[in-house]
Amino acid sequence: MMKKLIATVGFLAAFACMAAEKSPLTLALQAYTFKDRTMVETIEVAKRLGFSAIELTPVQKLGGTFTGTCTHAGMSPETRAAVRAYLANCGVKALSYGVVNAPDEAGWRKQFEFVRDLGIGMLLTEPPPGQLPLIDRLAQEYKIRVHIHNHARTNPWWDPAFMASKVAACSEWIGAGADTGHWVPAGIKPAEGIRQLAASRIFALHLVDVNAAGRPVPYGTGVGGIAEILDTLKAKGDPVVVTLEYEQWDELTEKNVRACVDWFNAYLKQ
Repeated sequence: MMKKLIATVGFLAAFACMAAEKSPLTLALQAYTFKDRTMVETIEVAKRLGFSAIELTPVQKLGGTFTGTCTHAGMSPETRAAVRAYLANCGVKALSYGVVNAPDEAGWRKQFEFVRDLGIGMLLTEPPPGQLPLIDRLAQEYKIRVHIHNHARTNPWWDPAFMASKVAACSEWIGAGADTGHWVPAGIKPAEGIRQLAASRIFALHLVDVNAAGRPVPYGTGVGGIAEILDTLKAKGDPVVVTLEYEQWDELTEKNVRACVDWFNAYLKQ
């Protein structure tokens, strides 16, 4: 009996060590990287390139046996159920959806109901800041996490200090979802931006390496401070979806995305 107890304790201790060593970072593909393909085609590419998760985009057609686009507009309850079943069994987890916005509460409810119907747990948006209390209330009601996106100085969300303060004032259902690639043209050092956001909540982010001109490059080859960003996120220890969005649509896209995946996996093994 004592030997069995010791063996059990040893197994649990080993399991706990394995759990502790598991990275809090999950790499996902933003489907917009392959915006000219369908959702189904992009999921197949994601599997081939080694992704286990994806962030869906509203700009794609569904593809496969489905008709229509990946949006709430015009998608019947039957199609939603079929897409949800497909996503549950396709081999890549749909963790988020966006970037989307809405003009009013009725429009936001349609967005929340859409991701709920598809079994997706996060919504990515870049709303007018004045809508945030409404979005926060709906996020709590629908139990859907919302993370806030940014572009380069097109609205106040480009400023990580502004984003951090707004997120901190909301419930735990609202988090930052910064796009680090847009910070370089905005004059923000990405690693410093992430440190500011880490003081509030980060659910996910678009992790983008860029060159000095702001164009995307494979991870670790640009000025985007990728390793330093990931170091900050790992030190914080919270689960974060690291979403790769590669906005270069040519014959090198898949090759460069694969290079990013390989670099990320090598980083996790360090």
